[in-house]
Amino acid sequence: MTDRCRALGHHQLLFLRSSLSQDLQRYLNKSPMNRAAGDSLHTRLSSFLTPDLMSVFFYRLAHWLYANDHFVLAVLMTRLNFLVHKVSIGPQSCIGPGFRLPHPACVVFGGTAGKGLTLYALSICGTLEGSSEGPLESCPTLGDGVTLAAGAVVLGPVRIGDETKVAFHTRLDRDAPAGVLVVSRKRRLFNRIVASSGADSEGDNSRGLERAGVSKLPN
Repeated sequence: MTDRCRALGHHQLLFLRSSLSQDLQRYLNKSPMNRAAGDSLHTRLSSFLTPDLMSVFFYRLAHWLYANDHFVLAVLMTRLNFLVHKVSIGPQSCIGPGFRLPHPACVVFGGTAGKGLTLYALSICGTLEGSSEGPLESCPTLGDGVTLAAGAVVLGPVRIGDETKVAFHTRLDRDAPAGVLVVSRKRRLFNRIVASSGADSEGDNSRGLERAGVSKLPN
């Protein structure tokens, strides 16, 4: 277990329960239809049996086992999640509460993420080889509220800021600041990061992005 996981209490049942509760709450609030159904025991049980939440529960349990040094059981739970939901999330991965998998099929994740992570189908986040089970030092670090759209690929020890979104079929292998939309060259923008807010990044950060072949467009 990493120092970050230990500091956040990932080995405690209380954290497991709290994270699952926030995952469930985010699912219940995802649409007007879900909100209209209310937050009752019946809606919680029916929601929990959806692939969205079951795959998240399997990951949470695998990570809790991993944090308590039950490595074999953690790997078995990860394999079960893959067999049932076609989701591969490494048990060593550290993901904050409010995790959502709207379409869990073929999602691969290995790394660290803050609160409110959203992963759509076919998104890949892991080592440079695309693995979900490498050491966290070789995997991406995502901030709060990050979204990876369908087919998005984030590889290597990169850092992505809070509330950043990676567009569909976009490959990212360098750092991205907070509050931006990362778009692929296939979407007619060559490795560009489009600001989603009026605030500009610091000058040094912008120059670093330009040297890396990434440009930031004005609103």
